[in-house]
Amino acid sequence: MAAMLLGAACGAAAQSYPTRPLKLVLGFPPGGAADGAARQLAEQLAVQFGQPVIVENRPGASGNIAAANVARSPADGYTLFFGTNTTHAANATLYPKLEFDPVKDFEPVVMTMHVWNVLAVNPDFPAKNLREFLAQAMARPGTINVATPGNATSPHMSLELLKTMADVELTHVPYKGSAFALTNVMGGQVPAIFDNLPASLALIKAGKIRALAVSSPHRLEVLPDVPTFDEAGIKGYEVSGWGAIWVPAGTPQAIVQRLNMELNAALKAPRVLRVMADNAMQPGGGTAASAADFARAETIKWRDVIRRAGIQLQ
Repeated sequence: MAAMLLGAACGAAAQSYPTRPLKLVLGFPPGGAADGAARQLAEQLAVQFGQPVIVENRPGASGNIAAANVARSPADGYTLFFGTNTTHAANATLYPKLEFDPVKDFEPVVMTMHVWNVLAVNPDFPAKNLREFLAQAMARPGTINVATPGNATSPHMSLELLKTMADVELTHVPYKGSAFALTNVMGGQVPAIFDNLPASLALIKAGKIRALAVSSPHRLEVLPDVPTFDEAGIKGYEVSGWGAIWVPAGTPQAIVQRLNMELNAALKAPRVLRVMADNAMQPGGGTAASAADFARAETIKWRDVIRRAGIQLQ
């Protein structure tokens, strides 16, 4: 009887939820494609709920500061976390100790987006496609430098996975962000770059750098002439930076289900689709269980890559 009464109470709470503003915590600074998409999602969710959704940026330690803060928040559905491939996959291996458990301290709600990566070269680099690029890498092991926006970032992981799957030796050159890395690739100081596509897209379209392959499972509408790595010969290669909404563990399932329903609707809203399309992002969606399964698989995938490549935080 007590269980029945508790279930009825939770259901009633979910129907009236939310009765006050919500907070969406991001583990990265304001500005940038992911921040813009998250803010559009928050604004759309506010329209649907009839309550403000306040976006709070808490950058630092690859999102760990924000994640730990949310993990300690009340499990009432009013604090949401925009978790990523760092906070809920790679960081479990990269950091010897976390102040939160990505699995035990959070309830998944829904996948929000995938951000694909791209391998691009200076236009004068003597390789017109991925096959020619890899042939040069095999002929001159370790002599081709490849820039990324930073150590242990999604593009860095993409590079290490390519090295393993193609059995080639490439030299990683980490930068602090995409801007300086792209400048050096355009200037010829570094011949190639692995980057998040939103940061590189305008330069690719302008012909300032030449895209060889994208890390998505299918060709992208924004770059229809650029093959996927799978098409170009690296079978099964797929990498994305991704985002998902999480809430503190113990949040009533009725509220998690309500959030999932509303966020799935928000991810189909024109304002959200527009900003994602402009930044070459793939909208998410689906069930909470599918988000949990995906994060679990990504954790295993990147654990293996990180350990094999010996990636360490710098």
